[in-house]
Amino acid sequence: MNFEQIKGILFDAAKQAGLTEYDVYYQLSTDVSADALNREPNAFSFGTEGGVTFRCALEGKIGAASTQCIEQEELVALVPRAMANASLVDADEEPIFYAPDQETTYGQVSAVCEPLPEAAVLRRVANDLQSDIYAATPLAADGTETAAGAAEVTVSLANARGLSLSHTASMRYAYAEAVINADGEPSFGVATTGNLDDTAEIAKKAVCDALARLGGKPVKTGKYSVVFSAKQVRALFSTFGGIFSGKAAMQGLSLLKGKEGTTVASPLLTVYDDPFYEGNTMQMPFDAEGVPTYKKALIEGGVLKTLLYDLTTAKKTGNVSTGNAGRASYASPVSIRSYCRYIAGGDATLDELFATMQNGLYITEMKGLHAGCDAVTGDFSIECAGFLIKEGKKETPVKAFTVAGNFFELMKNIARVGAEVEGGRCGFSMSAAPALLVKDLSVAGESE
Repeated sequence: MNFEQIKGILFDAAKQAGLTEYDVYYQLSTDVSADALNREPNAFSFGTEGGVTFRCALEGKIGAASTQCIEQEELVALVPRAMANASLVDADEEPIFYAPDQETTYGQVSAVCEPLPEAAVLRRVANDLQSDIYAATPLAADGTETAAGAAEVTVSLANARGLSLSHTASMRYAYAEAVINADGEPSFGVATTGNLDDTAEIAKKAVCDALARLGGKPVKTGKYSVVFSAKQVRALFSTFGGIFSGKAAMQGLSLLKGKEGTTVASPLLTVYDDPFYEGNTMQMPFDAEGVPTYKKALIEGGVLKTLLYDLTTAKKTGNVSTGNAGRASYASPVSIRSYCRYIAGGDATLDELFATMQNGLYITEMKGLHAGCDAVTGDFSIECAGFLIKEGKKETPVKAFTVAGNFFELMKNIARVGAEVEGGRCGFSMSAAPALLVKDLSVAGESE
C-alpha cells in the first residue's frame, strides 16, 4: 500500500469521525550492511522498518496513534485510538498544524538518491578493507573490524490543511577500525567514508591513526592551549548541540536562553544549520511538521542569531518556526533537531594552527563524552589522547590526561579556526567542522 492510499483511508476515517484538524506521518527505512572481522566475513544484515502515525486535535489537545501494520482495518482503527489518547493528554499545548499558502516554497535537494547496493558489493568492500589493512602493516592484530552499508529512508506527510509531501533520501558508508599490536602495546585507528570505492585510502587512514597512537606518554598537569581535531570538534559540538534548542531554552535547560542577538562566542566562530549541506546525501526539504527547511546561521561572527524552533515552541516563545521539527522514527513525538550543524572553515591549515599555538596539545581522541559533560551548565571533564605540540611542531603522542572546562567559555576562547571542514556520517542529522585552536584549558595529567 502506498502513501496516497494510506492517506486516503485515514482522511476518510477522520472526516467520518468529525475531525477537522489532523495529519498523517509515514516513514519507511531500509538498511543493509556487511562486516568482516580478522580477515574473514563476519555478518550480513538487511532490514526494513516503518509505519504510520495519525495525529488529531480534539478539544484543544493533540492525540496520536501509530502502527506498523499497513492494512485498512488497522489504519481505520488509528483514528479512534488517537481521539481516545487526546483525552488523556495533560500537556497545555495548543494544537498547531502547518498550513501552506501560495507563497510556500521548498528548497531544492541537490543530492541524488542512489539505489541500495547489492549484497555482494557490500561484502566485497568489507573484505577489501580487511585485506588493505593487513597489507598496510604487519602489526595488524585480532579485533580489526571493517564494514560497509547503505540506507534508504522515505518520509511522507499530509494534513487536513492541504499539505501533502514526500521525500526519499539515501546514504552509503564504509568503516574501518584497525587494531594493531606492537611488542605487547595495543592501539587502534578508525576511518570512515561515504564512498564505497576508496577502500585503500580508508584502510591507510585507519592504520596511520593506530600507528600514531603508539608510545603515548602522560603530560604534566597545567593550563594548555589546545587544538581539537575536526573529528573531536564534531563530537564536542554534537554533545552540546541541545543548547541550540528553543524548547530547551524555554524549559530553562540552555544557558543561551534570551541571548539571541548578543555575543556568545569568539568572533571567529560561525555555526550554521543547513538541511542542504553539500556533503550530506540525506538532505531534507521539509521538517516533520511540513514547514520548509532552510540554511540558517546559529552563531555568526560570535553573535547568537537564532535558536531552533518547531511550530509549538515558536508560538510559545513569540518566534517563528525555523523548520527544525523532527521525529526519531515514525512513532516518535515531534521534537527539535538540527540537520547538518557545521562550523564554517577559517584560514589555517593544521600546521598553521600548531604554529600559532607554539606549545600545547593536539587532541585526537576523547572518551566518555556524555558521562563527562553537563549539557545544561556546559561543564566538561573528558579523558583525552593526542599529541604534544612543541615549538609549533607535532611531537610525541600523549594519553590518559583529562581536559576540563566549560563549553560556553570554550566558544569564547577560540583563537583560530582551521580551513578544512570535515563531515561525519551522512544522515537527516549530522555534523561537520574544522579543527579549532582554543586557549587556556585545564589539563589534569602527571603531577610535577
